[in-house]
Amino acid sequence: MAFAPKLSYQQQKQMEQLEMEMIQDMYNRLSETCKSKCISKTYDDGDLSKAEGVCLDRCVAKYLEVYERVGKKLSTMYEQQAGAPAPK
Repeated sequence: MAFAPKLSYQQQKQMEQLEMEMIQDMYNRLSETCKSKCISKTYDDGDLSKAEGVCLDRCVAKYLEVYERVGKKLSTMYEQQAGAPAPK
């Protein structure tokens, strides 16, 4: 198992900021993608229809699943490039 190098306080803060920016970007992309896919451009009602709600649930679940898979794949690739064993 590979261990991450010790980061300085400044480096840790920069990593935290970068992580927050990445999470915010993912949320914005997820919101826009699922909204454009599932919600009609013309609002007929103030509430979501059942079909829109189901579509949003599925869209978010798929988006998060793909995001997780990509993250694991990138992590594996990074560890292989660093010479560390890949997680199982």
